Amino acid sequence: MTRSLRCREVERLTLESEDRALSETERSLANAHLGGCRRCRDFAADRTLIRRELAAVRWPTPSDDLVFRTRRLIRGCRPEAATAGLPAWIIVALAVVSVVTAVGLTIGLADVTPDMTLADLPVGALAAVITIAQNALTLFFAPVVLRTFRARRRMSEDAR
Repeated sequence: MTRSLRCREVERLTLESEDRALSETERSLANAHLGGCRRCRDFAADRTLIRRELAAVRWPTPSDDLVFRTRRLIRGCRPEAATAGLPAWIIVALAVVSVVTAVGLTIGLADVTPDMTLADLPVGALAAVITIAQNALTLFFAPVVLRTFRARRRMSEDAR
């Protein structure tokens, strides 16, 4: 049974043929469809014409000054260039707090069972639950704090 392609598949193959060599099967199926479909032949002819005309255009070479200014503007607009990194002491402090919290939670929640209520929890387990809630709030508000920190740093750099 011979497989035939739909117009959408032939259009896709026409576009892909501009970037890669089609397999023999793809090329023969596309050519068979193009032989009987005027719309797809026109589409392929238009694509060929566009590619040929674009290749014939003599694009002007930008001046070195324009290239320099454009690159400088692009570097200034990049999000990673605009965001300030965190100071090392904050990263170290977060790591220490994380380790201490993990150890404390492990010890505090060791005796908790699923059938316990908040009233039944020992003091260490209550402290662990409060720590979990505190960490959840910290994670929730961290983006706001970081944005404020970075904005203040950027303002101080701009003021220089």
